[in-house]
Amino acid sequence: MLVTSFLAWIDRAAPKERAEATDLLARAYLNRTLGEETPEAAEAALTLVLDDPAKSVRRALACALADHWQAPRHIVLALAADQPEVGAPLLARSPVLQEADLIDLAAHAEPKALLAMALRPIVTERSAHAIVMRAERESCLALARNPHAQIGDGDLLAIAMQFGKDGKLRDALLERHHVPPAVRHQLMIALNDSLQSLAGEGGFLAADKNRRMVEEALLLGTISIATQARHHLPQFVRYLREQQKLTPGLLLRSVLGGDIALLTEALADLTGMTSGRVAGLMRGRSDATLLALFRRAGLPSFLEQPLIAAVRAAQELGAPEADGGLSLPVIRAAQSVCLSMEGGEEVRLLALLRRYEAEAARLQSRRLAEDLRAQAQSDFPQHRLTVERTHQLAVLGADDEVIDLAEKAVNPAEPALAAPAKDEIPDLRTVINEWQRERDSRLRAVFERPADPANGSAPFPEWDIRRNVA
Repeated sequence: MLVTSFLAWIDRAAPKERAEATDLLARAYLNRTLGEETPEAAEAALTLVLDDPAKSVRRALACALADHWQAPRHIVLALAADQPEVGAPLLARSPVLQEADLIDLAAHAEPKALLAMALRPIVTERSAHAIVMRAERESCLALARNPHAQIGDGDLLAIAMQFGKDGKLRDALLERHHVPPAVRHQLMIALNDSLQSLAGEGGFLAADKNRRMVEEALLLGTISIATQARHHLPQFVRYLREQQKLTPGLLLRSVLGGDIALLTEALADLTGMTSGRVAGLMRGRSDATLLALFRRAGLPSFLEQPLIAAVRAAQELGAPEADGGLSLPVIRAAQSVCLSMEGGEEVRLLALLRRYEAEAARLQSRRLAEDLRAQAQSDFPQHRLTVERTHQLAVLGADDEVIDLAEKAVNPAEPALAAPAKDEIPDLRTVINEWQRERDSRLRAVFERPADPANGSAPFPEWDIRRNVA
């Protein structure tokens, strides 16, 4: 009698009462507690609810069916395509909706509906692709934060290129368990662009200096990403080439750090040869082979000989510098070749190498200073006079009096020296007042000086007074 009573009463009830009755009938259908009435009759009654004008009634039906496999498929599909407030529970949780259904719904869904699909417990790679293609910020953010969403590398890169300047999306992408090197590089470029705009438009740095700092930071960041992406280096090099970021300056900078892996993979990509074949040619001792390889890859002619010298020095070095640092032996090897070359490009290359040499020398000196400081700090406690040691010491004076050194010992729990006070910049009024007091004191000193008895005149003429006061 449940279905019959529902159909006879629902047209006269208020929306709130209709929503409660719809929820009751739907749960009775799912639990098979309909009594003498058949499931088909209950399903037909629930189908009529799809035409109910009240959104709350349709949402009550969607919430009742959201977590059940037994929900009628045609009702679930109709509710999922309804307004986002109605279909969101089904889009986010319903196991009835399959991958093909979600892809079809994502093509025309509203932003809130896309957000619900991105929050599903399991999001397949093709479903994620359909959501990413809509380029909606909130749904992409929810998708990136969903640890169970299977997002392809291409879709991650598309999100990074579309929303790389968004701090929340950037953090969400970097917190995922798998972030391809190309995505990291794109996020780095977006962050650099933001910082460059802030520093340039804010007037913190001159335009030329700002541009140079950004270029150097991008080179160092790209090399660092390439160093960490050994297993994905071919894909990363292909991405750099497609984005026109695989420049001769990048290859030279990586070799100057003692690492030739990026150069090897770049030559393989540019020449169409395998990575193993290129690595074997570079291990050979023939410079003519390397020269032919560079020319086939299309590297600039003025860079050929210095790059060959740098590669040979890096091979003798053994291990590259840590954190993308520069190697002095490799830089000097390339520099020695540039000294015998002439031309405008060669001169600029030599200037660049000299700047790199100064940077490497400064870094080497800083590392040595840090090592010496660490050693000094580790040795210093051995020579300190602590309270515990003074209890075992007694110094006898001339009168055989015991001098207690505990009072003069250094307590390790307390700092030996007080922290210096922070300098405060006085305001303009304070500076003017101090200057006036100093001027008045100098005037009084001039006028209070006794007169010269020889001539009985004033000690200073007026111009002398002005000169002394000034």
